Parts: sequence; C-alpha cells; structure tokens
Amino acid sequence: MPSNTSPFLMPTGYFSISLGLGATAIAWFHASHLLPFAENIGNVIGIISVMSWLLFSGLYVYKIIRYTEQVKDEWNCPVRFSFIALIPITTMVVGDILYHWQVIFAEPLIWLGAISQLIFAGIRIGGLWKGDVFTEDSTLPPFYLPSVAANFTSASSLALLGYTDLAYVFFGAGVIAWLIFEPVLLQYLRTNKINSAMRGSFGIILAPAFVGVAAYITINGGDVDTFAKMLWGYGFLQLIFLFRLLPWITQNNFSIGLWAFSFGLASMANSAISFYQHTQLEYLSIVVFFFANAMIFLLCLGTLKTIIQGKFWLK
Repeated sequence: MPSNTSPFLMPTGYFSISLGLGATAIAWFHASHLLPFAENIGNVIGIISVMSWLLFSGLYVYKIIRYTEQVKDEWNCPVRFSFIALIPITTMVVGDILYHWQVIFAEPLIWLGAISQLIFAGIRIGGLWKGDVFTEDSTLPPFYLPSVAANFTSASSLALLGYTDLAYVFFGAGVIAWLIFEPVLLQYLRTNKINSAMRGSFGIILAPAFVGVAAYITINGGDVDTFAKMLWGYGFLQLIFLFRLLPWITQNNFSIGLWAFSFGLASMANSAISFYQHTQLEYLSIVVFFFANAMIFLLCLGTLKTIIQGKFWLK
C-alpha cells in the first residue's frame, strides 16, 4: 500500500497527453476529405486519447480519495492549481472526438467540461483577487490554462454542437484574458530566472494563438478571414521564439512536461487544413500540417521510451 506522503504516481499535467492526442485526432478528422487515410489515423489517435483520458481520470479520482492532502496542496498552490484546468479542457476535447463517432455521448461531456471549467475558474481565479496568494513568482505559462485555453476549448466545442452565439461569448472571454495576461507573463520571463522544472511548461505559450484560431474558424463556419490570418501569424512568431529556446527547454532531456507543446501543435495542424482550403498559403499549410504531426510523433516516441524505461510514473 503506497504511503499517502509519497508523491502520487501521476502528475495532473499528464492530462496534456490526452489533450494533445485528442486535438491531433480532430485535426486528422478535419483532413479526412483531403487525405483518404486521414479518417483511419484520426480514429486510432482518438481511441488512444480517449483511453488515456479514462485512465488518468480514474487515477485522479483515486488521488482525491487516497491522497486528499496532496490534492489540497495542488489546489492551493498558485502555480500548480492551473494544471487542474486540464481536466475539463480534456473532457471537452474527448467530447469533440466522440461527436465524430456518436453525438449522444459527446454533448454531455462537452457541457460537463464547459460548466466545470467555469466553476473552477470562478472559484480558484476569482479567489486570487483577494491578494497575498498569487505572487510575482506565480506568473508562469500554466496560468493560460484556466483563463485562456479553457475558454477557447469551450468555444470550439459549443460551436460544434451548434451554439454559435454562446461560443463567441467564450471565445471573447479567452481572447481578452489572453491579451491581459500575456504582456505580464512575457515581461516576467524577460526579467527573471525560471526553474528548470518549469521550462517544459513554456510549450503552453504556443497554444493561445493556434488554439484560438482553430476555435475561431470552427465558430465562423470555416471562414479564414483577416483576423484568423493575424492569429496564425502571431502563432508562428511565438513558434520561432520557442524554437530558439528549445535547447534550453530540453536541457534536462525529454520529460512528459514537453507535452505542453502538443495542444498548440495539434491546433496548428487543425487550422492548417482550413488555410490550405481557403487561402493562397497552400504549400505553407501542407508543411505546417506535417511539421506539427511530426513534432507530436516525436513526443509519442519520447513517451514510449519513458514507459519502456519504467520512468513514466513517479516513484
């Protein structure tokens, strides 16, 4: 019987694996009318995503029951609490996958994710306004998750169900939260030394622009307008900056934390399909789609190696 004082075997950040794979499956579904094999690839990746989500969800319930104090510590930590937002975000993405297979199972999950992320953000982020909790050192990329990524995901998922007006409400919340937080974050990163354990989370910085543009295109019915192109451009600018930092981010070799890049990469691939169809950027879109998938494939290989070496679960 494991000790309740020892670290729980699964960090909450592991939900980023299910999230990244799920978003990748959605990208391949989107490409199914262009590539004859895309549907099958999407199905395989989607099944892996759903199965991993079920596994991680079950483990997190066990953690709540048996490791209650560690859950409380995570909830109260001004940095780690943001990773809890991955649970409703991933739930919505799993709902998106199931929508492709069976709508009756998809809609409850999407609503569950959208409502629970709002409740979580209202309680946890709203509580920060009292002060004395969220210090300057807490200004790190994970904070994008509950305020930006959760709202963008809610927007795209609700648009999938046909609730376009409500989707725009969530999209607007995500955009404004992003615009407010990003300057604060980037200034902090420019002026402070970052703990090596948090470097993998820099991948989250890639997400807002690409997740945002994918959500926006989903809401507006596939129209790649000027605003969508602007978001794509900013996403590539962030990609260049992060590529420059990659040797520094991966200084301690591969870690599961690098899956923080996956949601942004998968959304990049997803949006590339729309850009291929509706803009003059056909060749760039092809390169972007396969580049993003290649990067996610490398994440899968690194994870598989970690599993084989017996280093996947914390000990």
